[in-house]
Amino acid sequence: MKKEKYKMGKLGKYKFMKKYKMIRKFLPDTRTANLSNIKIMLKLYRSVYLKPDEGTGGHGIYKINKGENSFVLRTGSKSRMFSSLNDLYTSIQSILIRDKYVVQEGIELLKHNNRPFDIRVMVQKNGKGTLDVTGIIGRQAKRNKVVTNFHSGGTPLPIDTLLKSHLNDESRKQYIQSLERLGKGASTVLGKSYRSKRAFGVDIAIDNKMNPWVLEINTKPDMSIFNTLKNKTMYHRILRYSKIKG
Repeated sequence: MKKEKYKMGKLGKYKFMKKYKMIRKFLPDTRTANLSNIKIMLKLYRSVYLKPDEGTGGHGIYKINKGENSFVLRTGSKSRMFSSLNDLYTSIQSILIRDKYVVQEGIELLKHNNRPFDIRVMVQKNGKGTLDVTGIIGRQAKRNKVVTNFHSGGTPLPIDTLLKSHLNDESRKQYIQSLERLGKGASTVLGKSYRSKRAFGVDIAIDNKMNPWVLEINTKPDMSIFNTLKNKTMYHRILRYSKIKG
């Protein structure tokens, strides 16, 4: 079995994938989380997220919102206001350095019942070693939380349910298919580096203009989230694929 060419966190994956034109436009701006980069990005975007470079499960994530004369730092369901970005940065600087954080362009997530949600697309290798989409699911954030992750209190829901208030039946079907294609395309690109991986969990955000964004790709995706759905078809398919040997 070929050895992985790269061993990457969020920033490494972003830099690797950005080299590929087919996926580049779907990647939110991501940089090392130092004061200079955070300042630059808050001039470019209304909000940014701070994420551990190698963290998973939605833990340790901060969101910074820019006000007229203040900056709001959110984590979990707590908020703190600062009069300057320097003061805000000083309050969390040791954490950002210790855990090698990245700063990512803030995508204002589409909402269902006034709660934001994002999408997880599960992509797995079949018996021939090529990639198939085996599942797609929505994750709705707990009220007042900045992350959607299941283990951080997010609610797994069928994607069809979450998109019903935004798209009619035919448009919804086509849109879901486009998300599946994006998940597969993103996994194909990252798979050029992670050749021995047999499963990818692609996290996709949808903004208010219905544009999809690839937030992150997990190379050890949690399959249990699909077992929370009433319809177990996707979960059983994912389990079948997980037993295929490479």
